[in-house]
Amino acid sequence: MTPSVACLEGIEPLCFNQKVSGYYNPGTFQQYVLSSAKYFFPSRSNHPPRVATNYTSYVTPIPDSLSSAAAAPLLCAGITSYTALRKSGAKSGQWVVISGAGGGLGHLAVQIASRGMALRVVGIDAGPKEKVVLDSGAEHFIDVTAHDDASIEAEVKKLTGGLGASAVIICAGSNKAYAQGMNLLRFSGTLVCVGVPEGELQGIATAYPSVMVARDTRIVASAVGTQKDALETLDLAARGLVKVHHRVEKMEKLTEVFEEMAEGKLIGRVVLDLQ
Repeated sequence: MTPSVACLEGIEPLCFNQKVSGYYNPGTFQQYVLSSAKYFFPSRSNHPPRVATNYTSYVTPIPDSLSSAAAAPLLCAGITSYTALRKSGAKSGQWVVISGAGGGLGHLAVQIASRGMALRVVGIDAGPKEKVVLDSGAEHFIDVTAHDDASIEAEVKKLTGGLGASAVIICAGSNKAYAQGMNLLRFSGTLVCVGVPEGELQGIATAYPSVMVARDTRIVASAVGTQKDALETLDLAARGLVKVHHRVEKMEKLTEVFEEMAEGKLIGRVVLDLQ
């Protein structure tokens, strides 16, 4: 199959021909899958794409030092967090706020930011997730259940020298988190959309064009990442800089795991054992 325009421009997550297992194809819970031994590389000009056979089609090699259970969450949540931080434009030593910092995406974003990119992190989440957020490398934790919007903003400003954060990564699937996030940015800061709120579509309540123009702030979105991002994320884990907070459960526990997620009690990630 010829690569789509999105792939040729290096935006692989938006491939027009993608077939996502579990969404468009059955087989999410199978024990293994066969893949074509072709990988397309974009070519210059109007020449056809070159084909290499050293990597199979979007099957990312797992470093020997990582178990399957430790690697699995990195190939979705890890890549997504890594790419979002890259898109934020934050530089080493700058402050980043991560909303939903104790979740499956968030705790990896905290580790990648603090240990892989030398960023200073403020984590926001519910109180029970404080330990995993701080253990992941955040310098400060804000309990979202103990603050209102105004006091969260005041606390972030106090922690960041009165200016706010250079980037705010919204990992929580919450419209309220997005509305809070815009007010946590410093001048020229970037809000990165990652978490997808459920229900009726809503705009970001505090994204006022006049304020954004005056403060030179911006909003970008991030969806998963490229194969290169996957390899770089796995390399961080192989070097011990990133470790997934996870537990392994049998398929029979799937309903209980979903209930735990719905109640906001799940910390980190759950990996299903299909053996």
